[in-house]
Amino acid sequence: MFVLASAAASSLLLAISVSAAPKSLVAPQGAEVLTVAVFGDYGWTGWIPAPDHFCLEVMADLKAAGITVPNELVNDCDPGDKAYINNATALQTDTANYIGQVCTMKNCSAIISVGDNFYDSGVDFTTGGILRFEEAWVNMYAQGVFRDMPWYQCLGNHDVVKGQAGVDFETKILPYYDDRWNFGTSGLPYWTYHLVGSNWTATFVVVDSDCFLSSYQKNTSVYYNEYTIGCHKNTSVQVDFLNQTFSNSKADWKFLQLHHPYMSSATNQTDLAPLIQIVEAHKGIVLNGHDHCLGHYYNNNTNFILSGAAGYPQGGDCNNGIPLGPFTKFLAANNNTGANGLVTMDISSTSVNVEYYVRDMLFINGDLYPVAHDLMPSYKFQITQKSI
Repeated sequence: MFVLASAAASSLLLAISVSAAPKSLVAPQGAEVLTVAVFGDYGWTGWIPAPDHFCLEVMADLKAAGITVPNELVNDCDPGDKAYINNATALQTDTANYIGQVCTMKNCSAIISVGDNFYDSGVDFTTGGILRFEEAWVNMYAQGVFRDMPWYQCLGNHDVVKGQAGVDFETKILPYYDDRWNFGTSGLPYWTYHLVGSNWTATFVVVDSDCFLSSYQKNTSVYYNEYTIGCHKNTSVQVDFLNQTFSNSKADWKFLQLHHPYMSSATNQTDLAPLIQIVEAHKGIVLNGHDHCLGHYYNNNTNFILSGAAGYPQGGDCNNGIPLGPFTKFLAANNNTGANGLVTMDISSTSVNVEYYVRDMLFINGDLYPVAHDLMPSYKFQITQKSI
């Protein structure tokens, strides 16, 4: 039980290491085949944008007067996100129900998050943060198959807008709040875990890709804060962590789990190259979100699995479904929208069977993304080349 006498006490709590590791749920061990769901970019529910009067008038006056406006307020004025919020909330709810249907059918044992857990400016250890966590995650993913399923978590760019306080809330505090929320035992944004079958093992390494992007180091970026400044100076820590974990692991399958895409139909984040080189050397697999759609890319003998379609989809993130080159194997998007959905992975000793489940987006005014049988995979492929 936490007893906080003041804001200073709260800050102290978040600054120190957690003395007693949280006991988060983990996936069952010993299965011949274990199915996991992969998705991200979902946490829209409960976000209240800043009012138009502040965004369009007051903020300009404050800046003209030399008054610094906090990044989270600037971010909560994003005109695109303000326009999306009503639809995004509805789509998160509908897609959560759809994911529940798919995972019930496939008997998913765990969920692998690829970040952006809370739009627009993350959450922190305040009443507002707790209310958002309850509404956008606890209650959203509470019924049926979700009830006792562990979530292996990852940070996205929206999760770091509040800086260290937001990062600490998600990595250190929330695992105590709900035992399904798993960020390991060290309370760090980079960590590793293992899924263990009857005769196979899979190693996952989670990193915070926000730390690697040079664009986030510009003082005009809403992601520029004490946390991203500090971790950007020490990206070698996460690179070394990935390299050491993969090198020490004898697992059949090795995965890099992060938010931003190295391969993309929108923006290739080449700052992630030091991480990708390690994955390639170990014949690993990359899981990411950030692009609000579903996609599969294959480059330099490496599979890149994009699953950022659990909230508000954007067709342009997947180039409206038009492949840019032979490395693009699948895009769930069209001229109207990106598709909502998820990726499942059936992991065994012989293969990783990857399936893309795309939701039929039928609404009163038409079908934005028609899928005749959306409880069957729209696309699938199999990985048989084991990691080294």
